[in-house]
Amino acid sequence: MTFFDREWIFRRTPRELVCILGGLGIITFELVRPLPVDWPNMAVYVLATLAFAVRFYAARAAAVATCIGALVQQWPHLRFGEVDWETLGLLPLAALVLLASSDLVERFERAPSQLRWLPNLWAGFTAAQTRTLRWSAYAAGALAGLLDHITEHSVHAAGWARGSMIALTFSLLLLCAGRAVALLLLWATSLVVAAHVVPLVLPAEASLALLGLAGFAPAGTAPLPAELANADLYILPAAVLSVVALALTTPTVVRLLRRTLLG
Repeated sequence: MTFFDREWIFRRTPRELVCILGGLGIITFELVRPLPVDWPNMAVYVLATLAFAVRFYAARAAAVATCIGALVQQWPHLRFGEVDWETLGLLPLAALVLLASSDLVERFERAPSQLRWLPNLWAGFTAAQTRTLRWSAYAAGALAGLLDHITEHSVHAAGWARGSMIALTFSLLLLCAGRAVALLLLWATSLVVAAHVVPLVLPAEASLALLGLAGFAPAGTAPLPAELANADLYILPAAVLSVVALALTTPTVVRLLRRTLLG
């Protein structure tokens, strides 16, 4: 056990204190900076900070999913040569290093809840099952973030992206509740996303080639339709993440269906 994993103040370890104080710092910055407050983001910051403060069992996994989502949204911009602390994802990377702790896993995901009215719904799972829940949450959160960007950069042509983003958000809530059906919903949604974005990978690369970026689309490949052209940078990452989510959830879904259908 290192210094960072020993309880220090208010029965909290330095890792937890950094997470809580970091959340309070972000909230304060958002409130005092001379720009309009993004209230949806503010709600996320407040809820995340509260979740860590009360050791909500899924808080660490949700934070990791958020960090991965931030990375996959920023790293594509490196292809344009936009290299700075934001596009490199230095803050999410630092947060991942902080959160990558077996001690935090034990304190959050394996320990009894500190709130009587909110029991730890993951505590009854085996370590392997909890790992599946965590990695599924990472994939769902990151993919939902990319779909949000695709929706924002599309012109009335990505209803599937918005619908899939909502379904992934719902699957995250079900994962937090420890419901096996969440994995089935995540698998089905990832399949829908893959069916839409995988065929768009080469057209997206062709669109990026028109902007002077090196791509791997064969010569003569038609670019993305105009209504999706502004989302070209996020198509390849979304395709990769949807396939990863399918790979993560397929074994568990097969076992669930086999158990349900065959007893």
